[in-house]
Amino acid sequence: MSTLTLTFDDDLARQAQEYAQRTGTDLSVLVAELLRPVVALPARKRRPLSPEVEALSGCISLLPDFDYKTVLGEAISERECL
Repeated sequence: MSTLTLTFDDDLARQAQEYAQRTGTDLSVLVAELLRPVVALPARKRRPLSPEVEALSGCISLLPDFDYKTVLGEAISERECL
């Protein structure tokens, strides 16, 4: 395993540490989990995010056990009933 030093602004560092504590995750594990899918993509498949999508990054926080597939399925079912 390698040791890597990352620099973040104070507010982001505090929020990341709080998130890691709330979710019972080590901050190093959290960063690794976020980086893994990014580095797994071949460079030719990566596309820059549009400014609109980039602006949405980090705008919501979900509970660790949030299951978006269930919520999406329920929303689709409700819409089909209308």
